[in-house]
Amino acid sequence: MNPPASIRAQTTQPPVEYPVVMAIDFGTTYSGVAYALKADGEVHDITKPRHLQQYAKTPTLSLYKKDSQKILDWGHAARLAMLKPAAKDFCLLRKFKLQLDETLHNEPLENGISALEAVTHYLKKLHGHVMSELMKGFIKNYEPTQFQYCLTVPAMWSDAAKNTMRRAAIGAGLIQEGDPPNRLMLISEPEAAAMYCERMVDRFSLKHGDRFMICDAGGGTVDLIVFEVDEPPGKTRHLREVTRGHGASCGSGFLDANMERLLERKFRRYRRGIKGCGWAALMDTFVDMVKPMFNGQEDVLMQIPQATGLEDLNDPDIGLEDGVLCVSVEEMKAEVFDPVISDVLDLIQKQLHESRQSCDAIFMVGGFGSSRYLEERVRHEFSHLVPLIAVPQRPELAVVRGAVYAGLNTKTINVRVARRWYGVDANMPFEEGVDPESKKIISHDGHVRCKERFSVYVRPGQQIGVDECVSKEYVTWSYPKGLDSPLYVCNSPTQPKYITDPGVQKIADFHIPMPEIPGAQPRTRVVFKLNMYFGLTEVRAEAVINGNTYMTVCSFGGPRSQ
Repeated sequence: MNPPASIRAQTTQPPVEYPVVMAIDFGTTYSGVAYALKADGEVHDITKPRHLQQYAKTPTLSLYKKDSQKILDWGHAARLAMLKPAAKDFCLLRKFKLQLDETLHNEPLENGISALEAVTHYLKKLHGHVMSELMKGFIKNYEPTQFQYCLTVPAMWSDAAKNTMRRAAIGAGLIQEGDPPNRLMLISEPEAAAMYCERMVDRFSLKHGDRFMICDAGGGTVDLIVFEVDEPPGKTRHLREVTRGHGASCGSGFLDANMERLLERKFRRYRRGIKGCGWAALMDTFVDMVKPMFNGQEDVLMQIPQATGLEDLNDPDIGLEDGVLCVSVEEMKAEVFDPVISDVLDLIQKQLHESRQSCDAIFMVGGFGSSRYLEERVRHEFSHLVPLIAVPQRPELAVVRGAVYAGLNTKTINVRVARRWYGVDANMPFEEGVDPESKKIISHDGHVRCKERFSVYVRPGQQIGVDECVSKEYVTWSYPKGLDSPLYVCNSPTQPKYITDPGVQKIADFHIPMPEIPGAQPRTRVVFKLNMYFGLTEVRAEAVINGNTYMTVCSFGGPRSQ
């Protein structure tokens, strides 16, 4: 786990305004970029470089020499390099975003670099290319310091994983260490998709009080959240989260792994003769041509690439004739698609159960979300419960475009649902026979207290408005020293009692300077309020001491003073 953040604080200042919003959807298999000028709000996709003409994203791939940790190339160019004779000296890093999912048992990256370094290198290449392309057009009238960034993250990620993404953004040069906190927004991927779909509410005849689920199925993760349309007569439309967003690593990249195992079995007698570039070309055929078109009704025909050396082979035992491999639809479903899709269906079922009320629509977005077979399976399983199951236009761009909309209007989603317990370390009255003797202390005022109690600010499942303040009053005897208030988090289904309980983790340290109090002596008793705002992706905290307000922003390892 990454070390907690050390958070500085200053008196409150208004947020800085930026004329350009750029969103980066850093994906497991593909990444996309879009931007808009706040003056007109029109979203523009960055379409170069791209892998396929119809797919305005670029592969999340990085090329290194096997004995080096310096990135050589990225995206589609990195993939092409692996088809050349020199490929034996290279290693191609793929799906390294999954290294940030702490629930997976990931193997170390091939060339020994950390996940943070891999993400940083890729973002630096992607961002550098995008900026050079933009500066060729009218955007050259804006300085790079005038860009605000929206970086998407899976809803299922831990705070430590979000921390890594912010640190990578700093290392890649998107923002600087001392920039104002609002220059980089972290937005969950299903929330971004909801911002995209919100603009289609009228088209789908959704009205005030109706609920819709976002199923954002990408290459690595599948994230889901249910939202409610909040549009009273004469009021601006907002969205309210009504479920705790959750997900799992069961995206379309796991179809690739299943397919590779299937092909390994079919070609085991020929595998030694297939070079690495040939095998990569075979897998690319599945990823680019077979996977997007599979409908669960027809057998699959795969043209064997020339790079394999098997393009003219005939082997009826495995269904290979004149260089074309036939895989039955039953085999494709049972061994490749259904094991992954069953996980997605389970996630949808859990969200419907957590919603507790009827759900009026399910919107399938993301590259995997546009799968014809996945859509058919979702319809088959849930059409009797949900009247509308739809794939909006350009589902693969829903997240990146929605992230731009989030930057243009940060308050479209005005209520969120907490995903875990948040609290601080506090001394509370000691309960004889309940609290352990080891935690008994005598406070400065002579009262018997219990140290290390978990003082709850937010409970999992609690709905919180974006501007809602959760305030508690505390006493400190540390004057004139500043205040140190660690923030703790816990994923337990039951409320933790002590900060030492299993599963409780410290994720940040708030250090708030103590103002000068006229006439106060050292160790004077000082009463202060600690206000927390949990309605945004990042937590904001402020202390009110003797009439002065000191604010910090906690971004779980990538904090900024404000």
